[in-house]
Amino acid sequence: MSSEIELPMNQLATDPLDQQLTLNMRLPSYANWQNFDFVANPEIFMTLQNFVQAPTSQVLLLQGSTGTGKTHLLQATAQTVIDDNRRGAYFAASELLAMGVSMGAELLRGLEQYELLCIDDIDLLCHDNDWCEALFHLYNTNQQLGHLLLFSSAKTAHNMTCVLADLQSRLQLALMFSLQELDETQQMQQLLVRAHQLGLSMSTEVAQYICLHSERNMGSIMAALQVLDAASWQAKRKLTIPFVKQFMHW
Repeated sequence: MSSEIELPMNQLATDPLDQQLTLNMRLPSYANWQNFDFVANPEIFMTLQNFVQAPTSQVLLLQGSTGTGKTHLLQATAQTVIDDNRRGAYFAASELLAMGVSMGAELLRGLEQYELLCIDDIDLLCHDNDWCEALFHLYNTNQQLGHLLLFSSAKTAHNMTCVLADLQSRLQLALMFSLQELDETQQMQQLLVRAHQLGLSMSTEVAQYICLHSERNMGSIMAALQVLDAASWQAKRKLTIPFVKQFMHW
């Protein structure tokens, strides 16, 4: 299974908020640009490279449906900045929502020092006025400091429901890139690559079977692979179609 990399922490290690950050601010070891198949989105690699090298503040919004790789790209971009000895952070909107708006808003204020802040599924936060106010403040402060913001959303800034008009107008000014889904052949190839990275022996037939029976997006396919990786290790068995069928109940 993959290890995790802890991000640089705030200087005030005794602060309860920093203890919360320690629990959440982690990136999976496979989160890098090299592990992403850009074949369906050939322009995004250069877009992200130029983005992290930007000399002045920029805001980039990656829009796409489930399984198009938004999370992977946000985590990989954060890791790229960290590897360059700069301060970067990644958060999923679901993590922020779980904290509650009071702690979440306080956390966002503490992250203004980061040169790159990535927030996944920002559209989930835009239904609540308090969250919108916190994001609006974050946006303006980061612009003043010359820092980078990288967001993802299932919808474009023009189509998402945002209860704070001022925030939506800010998001509409962001550079936006829409991610396209991989086709079935590309999904299977990506599955084989990831299985090899995990040290799993997987035949093309097994990969085809997994892609055929899981939901047709890379998020679901990779989730199935993670489950099968653990099951294969525990059972000390190779990944065969009968084993996958039995364990996944397909």
